[in-house]
Amino acid sequence: MDNKTLEGLRELVLPDEFEIDRVEQGVVVQRLKSPSRVVGASFSPLRYRGATCRRAVAMLEDDSKLVLEFASFNDEYADVSPTAILRGNPVIDGTRLSWERVAFLSGDGDLAAAAIAREQCRTAWKASGINYRSELLDAEGQLIASGLRLPQSGALHAIAAHWTTGSEKALVVMPTGTGKTEVMIAAAVEAACDRVLIIVPSDALRLQTANRFASYSVLQHLGTVTDLPNPVIGLLSSRPTPEQFPAIEACNVVVATMSAIGLASEDTQRRLAALFSHIFFDEAHHIEAATWKRFQKVIDRTIVLLFTATPFREDGKSLDGKMIYEFPLALAQAHGFFQNIRFKEVFQPNGLLSDASIAESAVEALREDLAAGYDHILMARASTINAADDLYRQVYAGYEDLNPVVIHSRTPNRQGVLSDIRARKHRIVVCVNMFGEGFDLPQLKVAALHSPHKSLGITLQFIGRFARTTANVGPATFIANTADDGVSEALESLYLEDADWNALLSDLSFSAIDSMARLSDLVEHLETPAAAADEELDISALALRPKLSTQVYRTDQFEPGRYAKAFRAAQKVHQPQISLRDNFLVLIVNQKDGLDWTDSKDISIDSWDLFIAKYDPELQLLYIHSSRKGDAGGTLAKAISHDSVLIKEEEVFKAFSGLKRLVLHNVGLSSLSRNVRYQMFAGLDVRNAIDPLQQQSKRKSNITGVGYEEGTRRSVGCSRKGKIWSLTSGTLADWIDWCDSIGKKLVDPAARHDDFLRHTLIPTAIVELPNSEALLVDWPDQLFESSTFRFEVRAAATTFGFHDCELDLVEWAPGDSFTFVIKCGEDVSTTLRLTLREDTPDIDGYLVEKLEGPDAEIDATGERASVQDFFQANPPLVRLADGSQLSGNILLKPQEELPELYDLANLSFLDWRGVDLAKESRWKNGVFREDSIQHRFVEHLLGGPATFIIDDDDTGESADIVAIEETDDTITVFLWHLKYSRAEMGRRADDLYVVCGQAQKGVKWTWSLKNLINHLTVRETSHLKGRDTRFVRGSLGDLATLRKASRRKFVEYRIGIVQPGLNGENIPAEHLALLGATSSFIQTVTGRPLLTVANRADPAQG
Repeated sequence: MDNKTLEGLRELVLPDEFEIDRVEQGVVVQRLKSPSRVVGASFSPLRYRGATCRRAVAMLEDDSKLVLEFASFNDEYADVSPTAILRGNPVIDGTRLSWERVAFLSGDGDLAAAAIAREQCRTAWKASGINYRSELLDAEGQLIASGLRLPQSGALHAIAAHWTTGSEKALVVMPTGTGKTEVMIAAAVEAACDRVLIIVPSDALRLQTANRFASYSVLQHLGTVTDLPNPVIGLLSSRPTPEQFPAIEACNVVVATMSAIGLASEDTQRRLAALFSHIFFDEAHHIEAATWKRFQKVIDRTIVLLFTATPFREDGKSLDGKMIYEFPLALAQAHGFFQNIRFKEVFQPNGLLSDASIAESAVEALREDLAAGYDHILMARASTINAADDLYRQVYAGYEDLNPVVIHSRTPNRQGVLSDIRARKHRIVVCVNMFGEGFDLPQLKVAALHSPHKSLGITLQFIGRFARTTANVGPATFIANTADDGVSEALESLYLEDADWNALLSDLSFSAIDSMARLSDLVEHLETPAAAADEELDISALALRPKLSTQVYRTDQFEPGRYAKAFRAAQKVHQPQISLRDNFLVLIVNQKDGLDWTDSKDISIDSWDLFIAKYDPELQLLYIHSSRKGDAGGTLAKAISHDSVLIKEEEVFKAFSGLKRLVLHNVGLSSLSRNVRYQMFAGLDVRNAIDPLQQQSKRKSNITGVGYEEGTRRSVGCSRKGKIWSLTSGTLADWIDWCDSIGKKLVDPAARHDDFLRHTLIPTAIVELPNSEALLVDWPDQLFESSTFRFEVRAAATTFGFHDCELDLVEWAPGDSFTFVIKCGEDVSTTLRLTLREDTPDIDGYLVEKLEGPDAEIDATGERASVQDFFQANPPLVRLADGSQLSGNILLKPQEELPELYDLANLSFLDWRGVDLAKESRWKNGVFREDSIQHRFVEHLLGGPATFIIDDDDTGESADIVAIEETDDTITVFLWHLKYSRAEMGRRADDLYVVCGQAQKGVKWTWSLKNLINHLTVRETSHLKGRDTRFVRGSLGDLATLRKASRRKFVEYRIGIVQPGLNGENIPAEHLALLGATSSFIQTVTGRPLLTVANRADPAQG
């Protein structure tokens, strides 16, 4: 160091000084003598030559003298007589001497001294305890007197109260930034813990927690603890071994990660846990990881506290522990512990441009904050290490003035980089998950979310790190791409346009924590009957995840204590638990089951089953859940109730009432016929698959479906025998809530059990084409059953996407075959023929052959096949004028007669004067046509309530015009198909056949709003065909917001045709029949009839 520079320094940063500092069998044992601080000092070089020195003497204000070594020496300093020797790498900051990797060269003590110090500390804790005084604020919120924060005071009182009544595992919930670590320290002191183990999820948090415990953090400054000797702290960073136990026994507090403890054997973990009177789990939402669960099993009588900001695991499941305190996020915001948050929306549906758009907005926010005088740092979050490297290199490296850096687990000299970040040498940091638990840097205030977290718990933790308050920082800003679909439904509201994160976060947090609180309260009131046998099995009721299923019985009595009468001697009931308050029973039953492939008794299956019972005295309904097959639930119902009657037969199907947009996945019918005793109907939507006439000889056996109720997607299944189920599982509280909703439907006199099974389509194998006009040929339905299907056609050395391709009929005439064409783009087409033939076990009842055009391949399922092989495996769908449909050689024909007439209430008129009826499209060959049919109809729509009007005309369209209306609770999608007129009005049926076929063809777009919106997005971004935009009203960003809102709204579809060549005042019978058939089909699929816009003979009447 330059001597003149040294002599000009006026301050010295002193690191932590330890009176005990040694490593024993890999355990760091420390007792802090004095914490890191800044002191005034004067400096002079020591034993130097020339103008620089490698050693110096620092004279402190209290006249103590330190020797400073800037390199490693073995010298004695008897002539200087220093108080201490300090060695490290010096860093000059103005007139202050700071350090990198610095330490006092002092005696390290021994374990005997540590054990004595530990006992002195524990004795002092027991004699003193803590001061519960809370901080005092004036009316403006300014601090008058120091003390515990409101959430800290509440948590400590709750812990103390809990420990007065027992030692049950307890859960404390406090938002990030409200001082959980200080609560742990104070709780340990107040309880005078003999020895406490702090388990944390990361190495960074281990060191941070140990440092805070070493000096009681800020508790001495607050007056919460006074005149206490510092505790002896142990840091365990490797696999525990018995050789380490003496070092651990010399400590008051040991801090370790679960990953290190998990490396030890079960016996070593049990012996380790026995060394501690208390175990605190920090950031306990990690607790259900496998290593955490194994360690919990070996904890015997140790008192356990769980601390977290989110009382649910990363997978959304509840934590195991009684919730004794929860400080709501809304209160943390109101009291200023959690700063306001700004959310900046970036809408970029093009994934290739998304990262650059997010970065641009985030850097703009950072520059604004820095210009305002805020000491802020931008953090860009990527999903993986490779993604972080790419993000840094391709996007952020260009912002050189902000000195960006990338950091992750593979970064060389990571600690040095972290030090540079803390020193503000980098204003942009690209990382993966470096800044979760354990990295406390309040200056992180701008978050660029290139990869948003998928879980609510992790998101709340992450946001909490940015929302912490400190000096010289402003509000946090989060930037995300709202066009990104990679966000869970629980977080969807955060990523809507104009989302208010300050309100939404507290709402989301409350909703999630409230469900945990209800579960905790439910389990708290479960008690083991006195007659139950003692056992070692210990499965927490908080961890039970039953499938949502039940049988429902009518009864006026509930006697849960008689549960044992339901089971044989060979069935052992474990952990019976009863809540008299909630009329609730939980049982775990074990038994040996035989194998169906042998009569031998020498081998068997060890079966474990869950039984749950809940009684509703108001409705007099008993709900029984059994994970065991058969009528095990009925046996339990008989034992614990009086004269119970199972709700079954037709009545059980009332469970479907109230569901909207119901999609039945499976319908099973039983019959009295000798020939067909049972039929199973399966498909995308078989709601209308059962003819009322056939129901006279058949009855519903079992049904499964999915629909929407109050804006939430729900699944329901019913069996005639009385079983009701959902396709999901949940906590015990979730199961009770679900049962309550089912019970209300079953007792509702207005609920119907037969309003969802109507009309049927009977399949027939044919060898001759039916005598009916074909309206259209379309892709097979199964392509659209997935919301994320892939589709590519490779033809003429070019690859075409789904939006570039369509199918058309070429020839349909009496006989055994028809021809169709697949069109790709503007110029490529391949013609194929499907020929019907006799069906045998070895060959299909049809054959698809290529007739002409280039060879083509289709990839729609991840496997590439020639176009003829693809359609052989996935035959095209042909819809006929009589309502039938043909797939391969299977004709599905409706049993009921089609309506002979079209309901004219669905017919409307438009004034077509000034329109060239031979011009259909608004755009053709890059030219806008103002006198076209489509443009006239768009003008009509602009005068209505449509939120969106989109021109989707061209090959691969969903409709010519898509109009969407949105209200507070409903989204209505209109798919309009328009056709020009080639002859005198009202005289040409062919034009009507074409447009009716288009309408039926468009039905597939009603199966998934997400698919439709994705299609419209691709069309806008990649298939404008000469237009500036396809949006006449609305925008792509608004459409993405609509997609997200649709999860909480009822979505319905209307399909309409527009044919100015149709005289609506004098429609021929043939045309009415065609309209009636088309409307019948569309109403079957969408629940709403076909809309028709026609012409008048005298437009002036309109």
